[in-house]
Order: sequence, then C-alpha cells, then structure tokens
Amino acid sequence: MSLLKIDKLTIRAGGQALVKDMSLTIEPGARVGLIGESGSGKSLTAFAAVGLLPQGLEAKGSILLDGVEVVGAPEETLRPLRGSAAAFVFQEPLTALDPLMKIGRQVAEPIARRRRREGKSAKRSEIVAEVRHYLERVALPDIDRIMNSYPFQISGGQRQRVAIAMALACRPKLLIADEPTTALDVTTQAEILELLSTLVREEGMALLFISHDLPVVAKVVEEVTVLRRGEIVEQGPVRTVFGSPQHEYTKMLVNAAAAFDRALGEPVQ
Repeated sequence: MSLLKIDKLTIRAGGQALVKDMSLTIEPGARVGLIGESGSGKSLTAFAAVGLLPQGLEAKGSILLDGVEVVGAPEETLRPLRGSAAAFVFQEPLTALDPLMKIGRQVAEPIARRRRREGKSAKRSEIVAEVRHYLERVALPDIDRIMNSYPFQISGGQRQRVAIAMALACRPKLLIADEPTTALDVTTQAEILELLSTLVREEGMALLFISHDLPVVAKVVEEVTVLRRGEIVEQGPVRTVFGSPQHEYTKMLVNAAAAFDRALGEPVQ
C-alpha cells in the first residue's frame, strides 16, 4: 500500500484553482521532491495531504494518507494521522516554535503524545531521556543549554535542528520538509541537508521535500515532481528530469540553476 496517494487533487479559493488535477504517489521509504516557483502550489499540496489547508480553501479529489482518506474527513479522523503517518518540518522554525516555551518542553510534547498513543509510560524521567536522545540525533551541541533555552536564544540552524528533532520524535512514516533550508546560510544549509538525508535513511522514513532550489532538491531526493501555476508539468527520476528536461518550464529552471552555478564558479551537477 502506498504511504501517500494523491489523485486528481484540486484546491480552490473561491472560483480560482490554486492546484489543478494534482496526482502524486509516495511509497514507504521513498524520497520525493516537489519543486516550482513561489505560488506554484507546493506547500498547499503538502498541507492538504495532512488536512491542514487554511480556512477558505476547498479541496476536491482524493488523498489517501496511510490508507485513510483525508479529503472531507473530520478532524477526529485526521488528528491521529498527524505525527504517526506524517510530520512536518516548516520553512521558518522561529515562527513554527512557541517563542514562550523552552526547547526541552517543546520537544517533550510530541514525545509524550506518541508514548500515550503507543500505550507506553509517560513518566517525566523517560520523556526527558527521549528529549536528550532526539536532540543528540540532530547533532545539537550543549544539550543542557539548548533544552533550557527559548527559541530566540539559539541560532537559526539550531532552531531548524530542533524542529527536525520534534518531527523525528513523532516517529512518522513520512517526513514532509517544506523548504527547510531557505532561511539558512549556505554552510548551515548544507549541514541540514546532510542531516535530513542521513536521518531519513537511518530511520526508514519516506520524505517529501519541497523547494524551489533544484541543486538542493537533487541532493536529497530520488524522484521529482515539477509544479507550475498549480499544475504538474513533469515527473520522474531526479537525474532524468534534471539531466534531460522535457517541458520548457523545467528547462528554464535547470538552465537558471546552471547559470547560477557558473556565476559562482561551481561545477554544474
């Protein structure tokens, strides 16, 4: 059974279609990229996959997440899927994290929920041990300081590692990373990409990686779907799509990425 199967998804705001006839399948353990310019419908598709579309938007079609129909499902059906079937890593962790809650407590919350779901003990000592474990898994230094810090007291790269730790703590089957490196400097971006690749492989998760940056996507996924103005223009293995693009829009993206690499004096992938 596919982990995520999107079939002819259309998302509308009033009379305007923001996503049109979107179809995408992610198998367990697969790494899939969703790329396109801003406003192409990438994030809306991801939000729809877990039933988190903003108010005022209407989804039609079918989305099966871990075998459960998401489109039209009530909140009590969707809530158990979030965390267990799929977990999010958002673009800007400073806004995704609670600014008034210390990091240790924020990581503890998904751990406690997961342990209750699994029928396990939620003793404080056991939860704290897991908090430390997941912060260590994302290679954060000085764990005691991080746990006792507020989000604004740590760096952007550290905040993104915390967000990844919180998603991992849910033990999801699918990790959805929505432009997780956009707000980071180049060096930190490379570290986060390497971390995500390693964790997805070691934890046996599937990955849906959303970005407008082709070189970034190419480093972490195996399959790619290209969106333009809410519609799929190309799908396939990342090496095929980027190495021999067929649609004019994909060709433009690849050429733009190559020109940028040349301007920086870097080799084109």
